[in-house]
Amino acid sequence: MQNDASQPQFPVRVVVRRTGLSPSLLRAWERRYGTVSPDRTEGGQRLYSEAQVQRLVLLRGAVDAGHSISLIAGLSDEGLLRLGREVPGEPVREESSRERQGASFLQDALGAVEAMETRALEAILHRAAMALSPESLVDEVLVPMLREVGALWRRGTMTPAAEHIASGVLRRFLDWLVVSLESHAPRGLVLVGTPRGQHHEFGSLLAAVVSSAAGWRVLSLGADLPAEEILRAARKTGASVIALSALYPSDEARLVEEMRVLQEGVSSAVRVLVGGPAAVESRAALEGTGVVVLGGLEDLRRVLR
Repeated sequence: MQNDASQPQFPVRVVVRRTGLSPSLLRAWERRYGTVSPDRTEGGQRLYSEAQVQRLVLLRGAVDAGHSISLIAGLSDEGLLRLGREVPGEPVREESSRERQGASFLQDALGAVEAMETRALEAILHRAAMALSPESLVDEVLVPMLREVGALWRRGTMTPAAEHIASGVLRRFLDWLVVSLESHAPRGLVLVGTPRGQHHEFGSLLAAVVSSAAGWRVLSLGADLPAEEILRAARKTGASVIALSALYPSDEARLVEEMRVLQEGVSSAVRVLVGGPAAVESRAALEGTGVVVLGGLEDLRRVLR
């Protein structure tokens, strides 16, 4: 016979109110990490026990403290309690509160992605933009979110439909973010995009956000552009910086040739930057053309300063 703590009795709306977890995140945690296994009524409604609610509270607290749900989901309740205890004498870092916020927004956003709840995802991203600095938003929410979505899609644990929906919401959000960060007195113009053969544009969209946050005006050229078209745009707009993203595939010969044509065609006053995994992999050959190879978004921030 079940005791009171293990008796299924609470519907989702009660669990959401008591734990602070959104319905979409609650479902995602159950499916992906097996955090709890609620019973179901004959009509299919999920019912949670008091013990399950308490476990979810512990998990939420650990995530808010900066721990990844994927790493702590298998811990016992006692382990979660130990995880939540402060270490006596340990200094409190000034950034801990911000980092907890970023981790919480990230987990909420991933839950909304998996549940294909577009409005919830948009609302979470906009709340994160209001609560975090642009740098924290990019580094602690957007970049890890894109990595996780990509990893789930490659493993086959996320449907193509969910991935496409998430991509659409993210693209709209990033476009909005670039505009909202625009400076009234920009340092100059940065062109962002991807070179010929590179069809994945999220790296360039993140570069646009970083550039706008650094005080530059940004013009997004889109994906898969030949060097001649990028040069034409740079000359017409008077751009000071061309920042391109090369994620994959790693076609070194094509990428190096495109960058060579671009570097040879710009004036000495224009800086040509290229980042992303494909660029880093071909760093030596690319640097031989004279372009600047970026190891990450922090390198882009440093150059734009």
